[in-house]
Amino acid sequence: MNKEKTNEQATDFHGAALIDEDGNEIPITEDMVQDACHTLEEDGLEDDKDANPEQKN
Repeated sequence: MNKEKTNEQATDFHGAALIDEDGNEIPITEDMVQDACHTLEEDGLEDDKDANPEQKN
């Protein structure tokens, strides 16, 4: 039995991946999800300021 893990076995991304233009799978990481959520949150705060310019943070 081969005890050495392959790159595919070491990457546990539960099937969540992006496919680039060359067909390569790029696993979606926790950091990627957190960054996306943070960006959405910031965009939402900016939209709120645009809707109500008198609002302070």
